[in-house]
This record gives sequence, C-alpha cells and structure tokens, in this order.
Amino acid sequence: MAEPRAVSSANPWLGLDIQSEWERFSQRETTTSSVWTSHVWVDSMHCAACSGRIEQSLKQHAGVLAVYASAASKRVRIVWDAQKTSPSKWFANLNEIGYPALPVTEYNAITDRTVQQRKMLWRLVVAVFCMMQVMMYAYPTYLTGSNDMTADMVQLLKWASWVLTLPVMLFSATPFLSQAWSSLKQRQLGMDVPVALGIMVAFIMSALATFAPGGWWGDTVYYDSLTMFVSFLLIGRWLDVKLRNRTAGALENMMRRLPHAVLKKNDAGEWVQIAASNINVGDILFVRPGEVFAADGKVVNGNTSADESMLTGESDPVMKAAGTKVIAGSGNLTSAIEMQVEQVGEGTQYHALVNLMASASTEKPGIALLADKVAQPFLWGVLLAAIVAVLYWWSTDPAKAVMSAVAVLVVTCPCALSLATPAAMLASAGTFAKGGVLIRRLQAIQAISEVDTIVFDKTGTLTENLQQVELAEAHPDWGSTLLLDMLATITRDSLHPVAKALHGFALQQDGSDQLPMQHWQEVVGGGTSATFTTQSGDAIEVKIGNARFCGITNEPETEALRQVYLTTGATMLARLTLSEQVKPHAKAAISQLISQGLDIQLLSGDRIAPVKNLAAQLGIANASGLQKAEDKLQHVKLLQQQGRKVLMVGDGLNDGPVIAAAHTSIAMGTGVPLTQAQADMVVLGNDIGVLVSLISHCKKTILIVKQNLLWAALYNAAGVPLAIMGLLPAWLAGLGMATSSLLVLLNALRLTHWDQLDWQKGQA
Repeated sequence: MAEPRAVSSANPWLGLDIQSEWERFSQRETTTSSVWTSHVWVDSMHCAACSGRIEQSLKQHAGVLAVYASAASKRVRIVWDAQKTSPSKWFANLNEIGYPALPVTEYNAITDRTVQQRKMLWRLVVAVFCMMQVMMYAYPTYLTGSNDMTADMVQLLKWASWVLTLPVMLFSATPFLSQAWSSLKQRQLGMDVPVALGIMVAFIMSALATFAPGGWWGDTVYYDSLTMFVSFLLIGRWLDVKLRNRTAGALENMMRRLPHAVLKKNDAGEWVQIAASNINVGDILFVRPGEVFAADGKVVNGNTSADESMLTGESDPVMKAAGTKVIAGSGNLTSAIEMQVEQVGEGTQYHALVNLMASASTEKPGIALLADKVAQPFLWGVLLAAIVAVLYWWSTDPAKAVMSAVAVLVVTCPCALSLATPAAMLASAGTFAKGGVLIRRLQAIQAISEVDTIVFDKTGTLTENLQQVELAEAHPDWGSTLLLDMLATITRDSLHPVAKALHGFALQQDGSDQLPMQHWQEVVGGGTSATFTTQSGDAIEVKIGNARFCGITNEPETEALRQVYLTTGATMLARLTLSEQVKPHAKAAISQLISQGLDIQLLSGDRIAPVKNLAAQLGIANASGLQKAEDKLQHVKLLQQQGRKVLMVGDGLNDGPVIAAAHTSIAMGTGVPLTQAQADMVVLGNDIGVLVSLISHCKKTILIVKQNLLWAALYNAAGVPLAIMGLLPAWLAGLGMATSSLLVLLNALRLTHWDQLDWQKGQA
C-alpha cells in the first residue's frame, strides 16, 4: 500500500487527490475510466440561491463536467474528469465561496453534522437568553410615560440592551452575516443578504440612538426587535434541520447500515477484527445475530434468517441456508453464520441502491426549477421593495423609513419559497425508500402524478417469474438427458423470467448446465442460440425461444399456454409449455387504476392467445402480443404523439428502450439490471398493487408542493405592503417568516406516512 502524501496547510484537501481516498465518496462512470461522480455534503447550503451559486462556481473549473446541488438534502453531486482536475481543487473552491464541504463518507459527514447542530443549538440558546433580558429592559419603556423615568435610567437601559445584543451579533447571527458576506464577495445575491442587511441596519440604527441621540435616526432603539428577529430566524433554521433530517433520513439510514468492523478468519483459522473497508473477495466472515452483512456473499456454514426489507421491500424474514446468497446491508436475525465474500464496495447491490438514492436526492424536478429561476429576481425585488419603503417614509420620518425597509427585508426572506418543493419531494422520496420503492429521479414524482396512460409488460410484471414448466413434446431420436442438458446450459446465462424458469426446470429434472457451448447469443423478444458439439465432433446450432425465432410455422394460435421450442435447424427437439400465475393484487390493482380514469394497456412479446387470455382475466381492453422491443417503442411514441402522458411498467430486457423513452417509467425489482438502470423508479418488491398507492401518493405530493408555493406567495403578497406602510414591525416580520417556513415543513411532513394497502380498503 502506498504511503499517504503529506497534506499541505495551504490546501488541506490534497489528501483527497489519492485515488483510494476519493473512491470512498466517488463512483467511476461506465462511459470512460477517467470520469468520476462524487457526492459531497455542504451543511451551509440553505436555499435555491445557495445551490445556484455552488453550481455556477464549480462549473467554471476545467474538468468539472456537471454539478447538481440540492439545498434540501445539502448534497452536491459532481461529475469530473480525473485527467483534468482533482477533488482538492473544487473542495478548495467551495470553501472560498463560503460553502465548506465534506465527502459523504458517512461517518465524517454525520459527525460534522452533529457538531453543526450542537453549535446551532448554542447560538439559539444565546439568542433567546439575550432576547429575554433585552425584552425585560425594554418593557418599562413601553409602559411608563415620558416623565415616569429619568433620562439617565432610560439611557442606562439602552446601554444594558446594547451590551446584551453584542453576543447575538457576534455569535448567534454570524451564520447569516458570514453567508451574506461570502455572497457579496462573489458578487452574488443569496438568501442571507437581505436578512443580514436587515440585522445590520437595525443594530446600527439602535447603536446610533444609544450613543449619539438627536440625529435624524432619532432616539428609538430596536434591540428587542433585533434579538427577537434573530431568535426567530434561528428557531426556523433549527426546525428546518430537525425536520429535514426526518423527511430525508432514509438515505442516511441506509448509509449507516454497514458495520465499521467485522470478524474475519485469518490464515491460521483464527477470528480477527478488521475494518470493513479492508474486506476482500474470498474472505470468510463471522456474522452474529443482530449484525448487518458487510458485503455480498454466500453462507458457507450455519443457517439463519435475514431481514432484507430495506433493500428488497420484503418485510418477512428470508431463510438463509448453506450456499444461499446474502446481501450487504441486510440484517442477520436468528443465528451466527459464516459467509464467504463475493462482492465488496461498488459491486454490491447495497452500494448500487445507495448510489441510486444519492443521485435522486440531488435531482431537481421541473416544478423545483421554477423556484430556482425566480430566486434571484425575487431577491432583487426584495431590495427594490425596501428602497420603495425608504422613499415612501423618508420625507416624513427617516427613522421609520429605515425600519420599514428592515421589515420588508425580513418579511420577504424566501425561506418558505425555497423549501416548498424540495421539502415535499424529499419527504416522499424517503417514504418511498422505506416502503421498498427507490427513486432514481425526483422528476418522476411529478411525472407520475400527470400520467393518463399506463402500459404494462406481461411476463414478470403482471405474472409471477416462477412459472410451471412442462415438457409437452420431445424428439424420439434424441435422449432426454441430452435435451435437458442442452436446455439447462443454453438458458443458464439469461436473465429473462422464462429462461430462468426453463433453467430451473431442467435442473430439477437432473439436467446439467455444464455442456461445452460456444457462440451463445440472446435475441431480445425471441430467445437464445448457441453452438454445441456432438459426441461425433459435429457442431450444431441450437435455438430456444418462441415459434417465430425458432422457425416454427404450425403453432396453434388458440393455445392459451405459452409455448417454447428447442430446435436445431428445421428439427424441433422439444416443445415446452409454461403456465403463468397472475401476481397477487394484480386484478384488483388494475381495476382500481381503471376506475381512476387511467387507460391501461398490455404489450407483450408473447403470443396473442396467452396475452389476450391474461388481459381478459385482468379486465384490460387494449392488449397486443408478438411485440418486439421496437414495436413497443413505436406504440409508446404513437401514444405520446397523441398527447398522452405514458407510464411504462416492465422488467424485461426488451422493455429497456421503451422504459427510457416513456414520459416516466417503473421497473420491477425482479427485472434485469439494464432495465432498472433506465427506469425512473424501481419497485423492489413483487406486489403490483403498490402502483396504485404509489400514484396516489405522487399526486398528493404535487398537491402539497402547490399548497406550499401558494402559501409562500400569499404570505409575501400580504406582508410586503404592510411592511412598506410601516404596519409590520421587524420582530413581527421575523416571527411571520419563521412561522411561514415552519408551516411549509409541517405540511411536507404529511408525506412521511404512506399506507401501501390503503387503496385496498373497500375492495371485495
């Protein structure tokens, strides 16, 4: 192992330029070996303006190909070329613009976040304590007349209030002031600029009235309003962090699952504790009940049951005997076992799911882009409104003019506007993840809420993958053992549900999948072919698939069972039939979707007869069979040309192109990886009924987003005129701003509950 380089004091992030270090929070892109995607944590990113500044600044770096910043999840996804730049450069840039970042390497990010939360809590405690004291000193001046207190006593109370306000300015308010200063240095306008401007103006006006009374600024002090405003701001920021953790915590919960240390068997046969990051393929690990599997592998000794609910959506424990696969991130429930590691790091299913969720947390749906677009113009409008307030009151009361401008700056703080969309979207994304539905793109929530047509695949989507296989015919001149061996071997490497069923059938009949085989090829929507060598040394090409692929011309069209043929040349070696079982809840789910006004269609590569038979069982009026991948794609494009918003649901290899082209898409968790990689959402479980409640929850999410945006707009529309007219003091403006943000977050919390079975209520 190479020795780590010394870290320069000028750039403390140089250590991240070692590939083994950046690999901890980065993934290599499949398109080229030098392009990486890194995920970093920026705790000081609070609004759409902040994320826009980060994206704009990082994109100016040579070698940074794309940047996606999400203020809601406080995460930034950076796509960069290792041949042109390095992590230390863009980490240093983030620090320079006032947004220090940390790699999302789970432990460091979570530890730093805990420290930041504690510091924010201390800022809040100091602000509230000082506010209470300042209010106590201001109280007598509100109740007594001008002759009830001596001038010296009034002045003493002002000085005492000034002293108590200093900790608020120097400690509690520093996050707002420092962020505003960083924005101004970069010639950018962030959310904290009007807030900091209001705080500074109120403090300066009060200090002048305390130490130099008699000027145009008058002798009125606003220490009580100032400390109260800062306290309300910090309360809102604190609640924002706490509620954000609750709504977007699903990703962090998954990232925390893997253990930091494991027990490994060494060469001497002894169990030694090592860091989980040092696990290698082939290692034997000892996993006790209650522990989490740290890698993908198989059980080599012992029997247990595992909790895979977070990864597969399956709530029931899964039995694990010797030879059974175990998944990283799942939990060992009942007995201690020994496992052999087969996949570590990026190769594990757990790592792939975390990457899916991490990417989704930085995606911006279309409705969120609206807030980003209006953020900067909105802030400029705030400053313009403040200037209008000054001009309106200056001729009659300069002091009131300035304080009216402060109230405008405070009341229009766009916290609620910037939180309206991401708070709701991430709340639903986290809720879906807990229920076994992973979102690859947050845009899918909005897209699914708009669909009017759903196109289903058949095999593996509406029917079970485990199909009943029967050998209907076999060529009399070919031995059954050889036919079973060829059947098992030619279907061994296919991920198609039918091929899996055939492979399992052949093995159950004592077939072997180890025949020598060359030139294996799978044709999407047809079948597979390969070349076998006979005992006499002759090479024969064997095909297995549907009638069209195998050249069968006399197939009975009325047969409802699925027919699969094993052929060589023009000779049919075997005919097999497969009876498919409809998935539980499929009929009830389809009925519910149709009752909601959705057009349900079925497209399948299977023959017309079984497709029509299944459609009749489920109540689907529009069903087509013998559909190749290009046929499905053409059909969906035709629907889109008619103005339809199409949701494609599938799991097969031939569904990949149409899933990518549809308005939005869902892949079943039992599908092939390529199809899942193209889909907007992945349903990890096997219950098709989840789609009904999923669509309903997406519609509810968009409704809450619109409610949040409407509330933010109405609040500002009502607050700005009152502030300009001088009817809204600064402290009340701060209270309104904090309350507005809190209402937006509380409204989003309604999305953290998702009853997947709620749609079945009232069903027979």
